[in-house]
Amino acid sequence: MGTTDSQGLRTFGAAGPYGLPAVDASELVGSATDHTVWSCIGNLTAVRSIRARVREFLTRQSYPGAVQEDAELAVSELATNALLHSRSGQVGGVMTLFIRIDADRVRIAVADQGEKDPDEEGVVGREDGGEYGRGKLIVEDCADRSGEYWTEATHVTWFEIDVPRSA
Repeated sequence: MGTTDSQGLRTFGAAGPYGLPAVDASELVGSATDHTVWSCIGNLTAVRSIRARVREFLTRQSYPGAVQEDAELAVSELATNALLHSRSGQVGGVMTLFIRIDADRVRIAVADQGEKDPDEEGVVGREDGGEYGRGKLIVEDCADRSGEYWTEATHVTWFEIDVPRSA
C-alpha cells in the first residue's frame, strides 16, 4: 500500500508510558481547529468507551449525524482489531485514540502496542487468516481514506471522513 502526504509516516524517537509513541506538540498545530488524544486499558469495555469518546467529541463540534455514525462504526472496527490482534488486548495492554478535525475532514486513529506476545496462550496474529478481514471493508465503506503504519513499538490504523459543506 502506498503512502500519502496525510499519512505522514515517521519513526517515533521517544516512547511514552507503556511503549506508546510520544506525541510531538508540533503535530497538534496547523490547520486543525481541534483535536483530542485519549488512552485506555485494552479490556472488554474499551471499544464501547472509544465509541463514546468519538460520539461525544464530534457532537460537541456539531458534526453532522452521518459523519458521527460512520466515525463511530469505523473506530469500533479499529479498536476491536487492536484488542484482538495486538498486545493492547493482552493483560496490561493500552491503546490510544487520536481525533483531529478541521473544516473539511475528521481524522481518527487508533494506536495499539504492536504484535501480541507469542508466548501467551491462544494468541492469534494479524496474518493468521481465519475469520478476519471484514472490518477493513467496513472501514473502507465508512471512510473516504484509510490506512495503517507501523513503528518500532506500535501499529497505527487511521481513517478520514470528508465533511460535506453546508449549502
